Amino acid sequence: MKKILILIMLIPTNVYAWCSEPIAPSAPSNWSKPSKPSAPFCLNEWDNTHTCDDYTINNYKNDLERYKYDLEDYQAELQNYINDAQYFANEVLNYANCEIINLD
Repeated sequence: MKKILILIMLIPTNVYAWCSEPIAPSAPSNWSKPSKPSAPFCLNEWDNTHTCDDYTINNYKNDLERYKYDLEDYQAELQNYINDAQYFANEVLNYANCEIINLD
């Protein structure tokens, strides 16, 4: 028991922590915002009328629906990157504080 007590007394009181440097998040692979589909020539957006056949109108509606999904995916990808960047900023602060604490 005396040996353990002596060993404990010999352990230095200033124990240095190992500071882990944070890694920056990767940017999304595609930063291009989806482009809105063009209205068909037979659609009058000002008067909210059209002379289009059903096929053209259905294709345009499908294009708008795809555009909506693409925008939602784009927004989610950007939000994920923002979350990763905020986490990284917090980790940088923790790393800096750790380094400051370990200065001699």
